[in-house]
Amino acid sequence: MIILGHRGMPNRRVAENTIMSFTRAVQAGVDGIEFDVRLSRDGELVIFHDDSLTRVAGDARKIHDLTAKELSEVELRGAGSIPTLNEIIPAVPTPLLLNFEIKDIEAAPLVFAKLKTSAALRERAIISSFHLDVVKACKNELPDVKRVALLHSWVTPVRRRTVWPQVFETEPTAIGTRIGSLNTSRVLWLKARGYQVAAYEDRPSIRAARRMAKLKVDIAMTFRPDVILKLTTNKSN
Repeated sequence: MIILGHRGMPNRRVAENTIMSFTRAVQAGVDGIEFDVRLSRDGELVIFHDDSLTRVAGDARKIHDLTAKELSEVELRGAGSIPTLNEIIPAVPTPLLLNFEIKDIEAAPLVFAKLKTSAALRERAIISSFHLDVVKACKNELPDVKRVALLHSWVTPVRRRTVWPQVFETEPTAIGTRIGSLNTSRVLWLKARGYQVAAYEDRPSIRAARRMAKLKVDIAMTFRPDVILKLTTNKSN
């Protein structure tokens, strides 16, 4: 199992997607970091989950309306500030994995260009996105980079004849969805078709982390890597 700190390892005192959050996850012993990539007004790749500052800063302004410098000066609810991609790469030591979740489609070409400059960086990289066009573009432009096609929930029977072919067409390394949408039969269904299984949670939850360990997903994107690490270490002893 690959254990990724979901937006690092935030808590009430440390804001998500900050270098401080990533450092906490690294110190916990993760295999890598998952983070969200957006574009600032001046075309910088910045690390932030939502499209606005409302939830994490009580500020209604949109990410794409602010420059990278303006974003770095925003006071978050918790320690840390909004970093750029160039700031976080050296903050996560080699050989830990870097999972670029691309939120803005427009950010994808810049991320791909960055990865094309370094074979060592590509070896550490995972591209994930809910935008299937981004996953497909990664397959074409960076075939040596692992890619995860993300779904908000499990595909319903009504939509499976249209959605699954679109997902499979991207030829992802893994298919991921929220942990609450997965069960043993669904995990086995995906693995039988040759895909790794990724899971994420919406908020910090010990129960969700335990469920990831129980279902033995291949990639766990978790706010509580400490919980999974303890469970998986105990099983290996």
